[in-house]
Amino acid sequence: MNSNNVITCVKHNRAKIKAGKREESTKMLLDFFKQQQDKAKGLSGYLVLENMMDEQESIVITFWQTKEDMDSFYRPDNKILSEFVEKVKPLFQVLPERSDHIVRDFKLI
Repeated sequence: MNSNNVITCVKHNRAKIKAGKREESTKMLLDFFKQQQDKAKGLSGYLVLENMMDEQESIVITFWQTKEDMDSFYRPDNKILSEFVEKVKPLFQVLPERSDHIVRDFKLI
């Protein structure tokens, strides 16, 4: 992750994973983020959530320094992200839904 921990925007990714594939999907996702943590411009961090009531649902939230950095990473021609999505696509029941959010306040206590 970038050493500058300013967070202004987040990308919310909600995925429905095929039955029995969540662990494999999560491992691939964590490996991907470990590779990207010092490469993706403006990426301040990420949060991976697994729904406790629905074994097929996972949520990934990425934290960005600027909207421009976030948009650049998620653009359709980002080869690194596109290749990763193609690699994990067989594990999805349906492709992830994405939404953008502005951070108004963030604090861990």
